[in-house]
Amino acid sequence: MTPEPFAAPILRQAFGMAFHYLPVPRSVAEPLLAAGTRRVVATINGKPFERGIQGGAAEEPYLVIGLPILRELGVREVDMVIVELAPHPDPDAVVLGEEFEAALALDDEAAERFRSMTPGLQRSLAYYVTSAKREETRIKRAIELTRKLRTRTLHGDRSDD
Repeated sequence: MTPEPFAAPILRQAFGMAFHYLPVPRSVAEPLLAAGTRRVVATINGKPFERGIQGGAAEEPYLVIGLPILRELGVREVDMVIVELAPHPDPDAVVLGEEFEAALALDDEAAERFRSMTPGLQRSLAYYVTSAKREETRIKRAIELTRKLRTRTLHGDRSDD
């Protein structure tokens, strides 16, 4: 099921954690969500990006659009874009990056814990590593994350006190 393309403005959430986003019409999002599809390939002005449909039942659905995507598209806040959504062919796929993959290969305990996490959490951790521009920073983050996975000291882990 591939919905019809739609036009949407680039908007910015001004309260809480600020971010840019694209509103998705309910008529487009609801059939995808009803079919169990949250991960999509969003083709924006002809360029594909892997995204997740955000928003709860009471919220309007939207796609988070980071600054790197805005720059790649050459658009800014309030610019209109043409969007096509298609179900992601492999919604549980996680791109680890070379540095994180190597660090996990060296730490069986961290790798086992990582594999036990949901694809969304895995994706978030992998993004933390791969989003760094410099190789040295990616290596540092990969080592840091594997240590935190092994010692159960990730943000949100409960202490044993």
